[in-house]
Amino acid sequence: MVSENMPLVSIIVPTYKRADRLAKALNSIFDQSYKNLEIIVVNDNELDSEWDKETKKVLLGCEDSRLRIVHTAGRTGGGHARNFACRQAEGDYLAFLDDDDEFLPDKVETQLDFLLDHNLDMCWQDVSWYDEAGKLVEHRRLNHCSDFSTQGLLRAHLLTPISPTSIYMLKKTLFDKTRGFGEVATGQDWWLMLRCIETGAHIGYMPEVHVRQYLHSGERLSLGNNKVEGELARHKVVQSYYAQLDKKDISYIEFRHNAVLAFAMKRSRRYVDAVSYAFKAFFASPVACFTEALNFFGKSKS
Repeated sequence: MVSENMPLVSIIVPTYKRADRLAKALNSIFDQSYKNLEIIVVNDNELDSEWDKETKKVLLGCEDSRLRIVHTAGRTGGGHARNFACRQAEGDYLAFLDDDDEFLPDKVETQLDFLLDHNLDMCWQDVSWYDEAGKLVEHRRLNHCSDFSTQGLLRAHLLTPISPTSIYMLKKTLFDKTRGFGEVATGQDWWLMLRCIETGAHIGYMPEVHVRQYLHSGERLSLGNNKVEGELARHKVVQSYYAQLDKKDISYIEFRHNAVLAFAMKRSRRYVDAVSYAFKAFFASPVACFTEALNFFGKSKS
């Protein structure tokens, strides 16, 4: 159980063109076992658009007194919307939920307990993805970090990004020391984790899943050109750390970068580019290509 001080936790929920899914996400917050919450919904829809009107209808139907609603200039992006809300948050801790996902009922309580018990500034969890029918698609363990020093965390995050946003909880004071989320089309959470690591924060890993993320057919910023541009921008920053890494780590990073772009190109139906990046991934690290393929098909089979 959380200590008797009961710190205030601010949960940030950016929303854009998902009024039809927002109520389900919010209900999963209202039903949390931990009650001392501030719930900030950031409406990033363009003012007076149909999506803005539909979103406001959903929010008007919410009677929870812990709910706060703020509005951006519209269509500013997830990174800007989250930063905008975080700067106004009054909580001691911050947590995040996308408007089409769900917290399990004990998410906040168990993660806050973990932070307090281990005297941490921030922690992350594992993540599971479900399809629209509620069937488990993938459970991903983010247990690749064994050295929780600043250098160890940095290496782990550069090799395999510690994300997505919904698996984080952190002190508001830590967020205030950083520039927050990246204000880019995709991968905003990668930038926040990097910036938190670089402050020298005490960050830990909680090997449990307490959030459901959904894969659906709606508008997805994480696909297509946005994914390509976001990955290229992220990789440029990663390369600036190569002097701190060995050749094996660099080969794996180059493999992973090209593999991500190959999948992004395939989803965008740019098949020639997809094949080109797939070859680059293989030649960057044939060993990683083989082992990751075994892991991927093994998970698909199970």
